[in-house]
Amino acid sequence: MPRKKTSGRAIAAINPSTNLPALPERFAIGGTEVRPVQLFTNPHRHPGGPGPWEEEPDKLAWIHAPTGKHCILLRQPSGEWSGFVGVDPDHPLWGFRFDAIPASCDLRVHGRINYGQECQDEEQPEISVCHILDAAIRQRSRRAPGPDDQHADKWWFGFTADQAGDLIPNHTNRLEPEEGAVYRDIGFMYHEVTRLACQLDALEAPGANLSSTKSIPGSARSIGKKGGSDVQG
Repeated sequence: MPRKKTSGRAIAAINPSTNLPALPERFAIGGTEVRPVQLFTNPHRHPGGPGPWEEEPDKLAWIHAPTGKHCILLRQPSGEWSGFVGVDPDHPLWGFRFDAIPASCDLRVHGRINYGQECQDEEQPEISVCHILDAAIRQRSRRAPGPDDQHADKWWFGFTADQAGDLIPNHTNRLEPEEGAVYRDIGFMYHEVTRLACQLDALEAPGANLSSTKSIPGSARSIGKKGGSDVQG
């Protein structure tokens, strides 16, 4: 499968796990805690001005303990969140375009699935949709070495909080709050991502039925695909 070429400039990241002084052992989110494997801030995407986003990061990646699925929350150039869940090559939906997922799968998230693509392992980590695993992360996630350590591609499915009624922080329409638009914060998106992880996990259970053939990968619309597009110069 050919790799995608990156373009534009992104923030230079030295540590593939964080640009904070240190990766925290735990991160409080959605009324619980996760063990982050990535945590980044991104001033080029972070909304300006006061709002519920003030204390939020701009990328969080973790492994969902009940399913073992890799999950990512990634802020987009317009300031809203997208959520992603990665599946392994033996998953029945691996390689499916987002618009070719069989209706029988009945995947339900905020809005709809609008992303289906391989790991962006050539992109800067603070804006990529890709997993990372090294010795430190294996220890943090309490897992033994396995095939993931050779960075076998995951296939990522995602969705975005840019639906009707969602507040897009970096849009110029300042009347959105008065018009009833709601900012879908990191806690809301966490619950949606973990819900998707559970649904994708259930499709691997014996007896799960997909009434479609696998579609050709590579033609899906990407969210935030051009990592440097929101960076000037």
